[in-house]
Amino acid sequence: MKYFLIILLFMGQLTYSQIDASKSGTKNSGAVFSRGKVSSGNNTLGIPNRTKVKNIFKKPEKGINFQPKEQMTNPSDLYTKKFNSKPENENDQKMKEKFGRDMHIGDFVTTSDKMVFVCRDHMLFDGDRVQVRLNGKIVIENLLLENAYKEITIQLEVGFNKVEFIALNQGDSGPNTAEFKAIDSGEVVAHNVWNLLTGVKASTVIVRNE
Repeated sequence: MKYFLIILLFMGQLTYSQIDASKSGTKNSGAVFSRGKVSSGNNTLGIPNRTKVKNIFKKPEKGINFQPKEQMTNPSDLYTKKFNSKPENENDQKMKEKFGRDMHIGDFVTTSDKMVFVCRDHMLFDGDRVQVRLNGKIVIENLLLENAYKEITIQLEVGFNKVEFIALNQGDSGPNTAEFKAIDSGEVVAHNVWNLLTGVKASTVIVRNE
C-alpha cells in the first residue's frame, strides 16, 4: 500500500510537469513563428503583400522626353542645288564666250537695187525672234523664225548699206539659232548659220555700184 501511494504521487507530478510545459511555450513546442522580414510576399496573416508582389503583366512606363527632336536631314540635299546649278552656270559661261560676240556674215558688191535674204530656225522651233535694220533704221520690228524659210527683201541705196540681224531672244532653248541665205539677182552669194545670245547681232555690208 505504501509503494502504491508513492507511484501515484510520481505519476501525478509527471502529468503536472507536461501540462505546465505546454503552457509556457518552451522548445518542446513543434510550431515556432519567425517575426523577421517576410520574403514570401505574404504578411503575418497569410495575405499577399501588394507592395512586395511583382506584377508580371505590368508594362514598363516609358519616360517622356521633353527635349526637342533632332531634325535629321539628308546630306545629299545640301549639295543637290549646287550640283544642279553648276552645269547651267558652266553652260551660260560657255555660251557667252562662244555666242556672245557680234558676227560678221560677209561683204558684198552688187549693181542690183535690192538684196534678198531668206532665213529660218534650222534647229528646234522654240520661238527665236530677230529684228532687221538697214543703216541703223528698223526694217522689220519683230520677225519670228520658223522652220520654213522666210524671205526678207532689202532695198539698197547707192553706196554703203549695212544690214543687221539682232537677236531679240533665245527662244525656249538658247541660243538664237538661224540658217540664212543671201540672194543677189536669183543667185545665192552667201549661205551660213548664226548662234546668237540676246542683243547680239549678225551683220553684213553691201556696196551698191551704179
